[in-house]
Amino acid sequence: MFFRRGLAAISLLFAGLSPAIAETPPSDGAEPGEVVKSIPLPRCQGAPQCLPSFIARLKNAPFPLEANDDGEGRRFFHETDQATGLRVRLNRHGDRYPEGDHYADPSVLFHVPPGFDRTKPFRLVVFFHGHQSTLERDVVGRIGLIRQIDASGANVILIAPQLAKDAIDSHPGKLIRPGALEIMLAEAEGVLARALGPEMAPRLARAPVVLVAYSGGYRALAAGLTERQGAGTDFVGRIEGVLVFDAVFGELRRIDAWLKARAGQVFFVGLFGKLSTPWSLDLIYRWEARGLLYGQLLPAKIERGTVALIQVGTEHADIVTEGPPRQPIAEILRRLPLPR
Repeated sequence: MFFRRGLAAISLLFAGLSPAIAETPPSDGAEPGEVVKSIPLPRCQGAPQCLPSFIARLKNAPFPLEANDDGEGRRFFHETDQATGLRVRLNRHGDRYPEGDHYADPSVLFHVPPGFDRTKPFRLVVFFHGHQSTLERDVVGRIGLIRQIDASGANVILIAPQLAKDAIDSHPGKLIRPGALEIMLAEAEGVLARALGPEMAPRLARAPVVLVAYSGGYRALAAGLTERQGAGTDFVGRIEGVLVFDAVFGELRRIDAWLKARAGQVFFVGLFGKLSTPWSLDLIYRWEARGLLYGQLLPAKIERGTVALIQVGTEHADIVTEGPPRQPIAEILRRLPLPR
């Protein structure tokens, strides 16, 4: 089990390292919820209230999959490698992705910013990465998501699951099933409660949620907007907003149905470039057809009921870092009202 004392020990262990994933290989026998890597933050050293970022393996993470089921009545894996016995998935381009390399990592990144104030209301920000990505190299490194979260100054906690690893594949694994995101977040909130203290558990369980998708993360986001039938909970009611960064490629009906059902209670803000222009314009046409008011510029204040989809000239690979505005996740979080 991993408690606050464990966090302090890890922070000391990696003192003096740069703010990147520490090269500590995860234990093969790691239990679900056990922290397997730490991301040291030099400015936090010696500050007992400042937790290091960390990666934990969750039982309800998007991958691995036990059954060969894509959640939509088809096989997820299409063949078996005769030499290794491993299942292999073929993407729509015919690329072959062995399970062990691409669909077996249950890692989830957690980040509690240095300025996090547990005495005030806070949000959970759930980030779904794009194609050919890993948490370490791309989410932490190339995108600089931890830096953006810190720069926002927002009272938030980041949760970012590993989706298909280093693959051109938008399938969100277990998260394709209605209610699966709620289940994963309940487990993630348990991990955070052990790190922050058990008194935080009730507040974590009711904290508002902002879903963020970049590129191929759009399917995980859309699946998260589907309420689980018969669950007896209102998880979708906790989702107060969606941010998309060149991440409107499909699932338009599901996204628009969520906006329509939650009209005036949620926000939807996104940037889109050339790659996602046809789908983004299709979504805008849907809004116009039913008279939904939307903006094409980033508003100075983002409130419940704000809907904005902004076209930019930035290349797809850079839109989540260069925007404009630069560091767009940080800037948008900065413009949100205080969480309730």
